[in-house]
Amino acid sequence: MDTQDNQLARVMELFTTLLGERQSQEELHPITPAVPPEKLLDELPLELPDKGLSFDEVANRLRAVVRATPSTAPGRFYNQLFGGREPYAVLGDILASALNSSMYTYKVAGPQVLLENELIQRMGAMMGFENHEGTFTPGGSISNLCAMIVARDKTCPELRERGMDGTKLRVYTSAESHYCIPKSAAFLGIGRDNVVLIPADKRGRMITSVLAKAIDEDIAAGYVPMMVNGTVGTTVQGAFDPIAKMADVCEARGVWLHLDAAFGGTMAFDERYAETFLGSDRADSITWDAHKLMGVPLTCSVLMIRERGRLRASFDEAAEYLFQSDDDQWNPGTRSIQCGRRNDALKLWTNWLHHGTEGYVARTERMRDLALLAADCVRETPGMTLVKEPESLTVCFTVDGVAPATLCDALQDAGLAMVGHAIVDGEPVVRLALVDAGTTEEEVRCFFEDARYVMRRKAIA
Repeated sequence: MDTQDNQLARVMELFTTLLGERQSQEELHPITPAVPPEKLLDELPLELPDKGLSFDEVANRLRAVVRATPSTAPGRFYNQLFGGREPYAVLGDILASALNSSMYTYKVAGPQVLLENELIQRMGAMMGFENHEGTFTPGGSISNLCAMIVARDKTCPELRERGMDGTKLRVYTSAESHYCIPKSAAFLGIGRDNVVLIPADKRGRMITSVLAKAIDEDIAAGYVPMMVNGTVGTTVQGAFDPIAKMADVCEARGVWLHLDAAFGGTMAFDERYAETFLGSDRADSITWDAHKLMGVPLTCSVLMIRERGRLRASFDEAAEYLFQSDDDQWNPGTRSIQCGRRNDALKLWTNWLHHGTEGYVARTERMRDLALLAADCVRETPGMTLVKEPESLTVCFTVDGVAPATLCDALQDAGLAMVGHAIVDGEPVVRLALVDAGTTEEEVRCFFEDARYVMRRKAIA
């Protein structure tokens, strides 16, 4: 009889086999050429069966899907702000799935709650927080949404019970910030029209003098400033808003300061960025995505709140059937927007054990060095122009005679690299993201050789 234990053993063996096949595939073909969804619908066995399939049939279907899935692991994936495949992080992720702990109480999660708290305390301390609290969420957008809820409840303490009362709330954020800010304002009933976009300077950083003026004018007009969102590592340019100056503005006016450090938080490991993070201890809340630069699988985001008790004030609900500990610190569900919550902490904790803090310092410094190398390669390549000096890990450039979108598509179609394009100062650019510490210097140089090859082909065409 095929017991559950036997099935699990076979499944884990299949996992090892499929991963090995994937790695072999990546060695030969690092980038999967783009395939239209209509073609995959015709080719892949995706339909759900009425009768369960055999082990071999399941394996074959999985194998086909894995082969067709774009790879984010090799050193030729520069498309998003995540990438790579770190074995210890994968191990932690697999164990989290096998243990199947929901992270709402110590009663069901045990030590998983303790190691989650350890991560929250350590990451907050790196930002200058002391007696803070936090929660893990499924992504930076949800962390930022939660921060906006807490800021709203701090600004309007009775709103949670009585609902919207006509108060005209305002949120201020850089014009270069993430799209989740206006999206969250819509969710919360604040309204996208009440998100004030503050212009950025030539380096992509919020202009704080304009911020202060906008807040003062809104107060005079009867609006209530709810939150200022500062971006620590913008999505395209990787720019850092001036934290200390924003803190001065917010403290003088009693406005909640949130830092969206989903991308840039990990740069705190690099001493070269110490001055950039000055003032982070004065923020009221901070988002930090570990799945972006810390090498852990998606998703793994942390929201930290400087003042303890704020999360529970916004998210706690009476549930005697669930929260049965007298000490609330062992009930993380009372501080979360979720009830059932996946264990995203174990993979980060496991990877941190492997690297150590010193290893993460070296890892982060290496990524910055790769970005600087890429900028040098742009400068040295005829026909390429570096749009801006890289603020962190994204390198934006243009190519003479070739549209950025065309170049990006051609590189992927040729199986050479996956890279994205964006807009900087109103002009389209190629955005190269150097976020995988496993990328080699040779691979970076190879990217530009490949780009020159594509440029020549496009010029001939």
